[in-house]
Amino acid sequence: MPFSRLGWRIIIPTIVALALLNVGALRFVRDAYPADPFKSEALAKCVAGDPGFIRFFPDDRAKCYARQPRQSRLELTSGTERQSN
Repeated sequence: MPFSRLGWRIIIPTIVALALLNVGALRFVRDAYPADPFKSEALAKCVAGDPGFIRFFPDDRAKCYARQPRQSRLELTSGTERQSN
């Protein structure tokens, strides 16, 4: 047998732990650098405006998103029409 029972008892939990750490790390990075344009722009503004802001803290991100005005697509399109007329 290539692996004994003790070997499997060590290898399987190690693989599971590494997989969970990898998933957690990916989520951590995705939350700090979101693909959503609103969230990404909001974080960029908070980083530029507040030297104490840390994007890796969930509370800081939530406060940052709450401070940003969210515009709907309808508001954006009507705003551009008014400016062009």
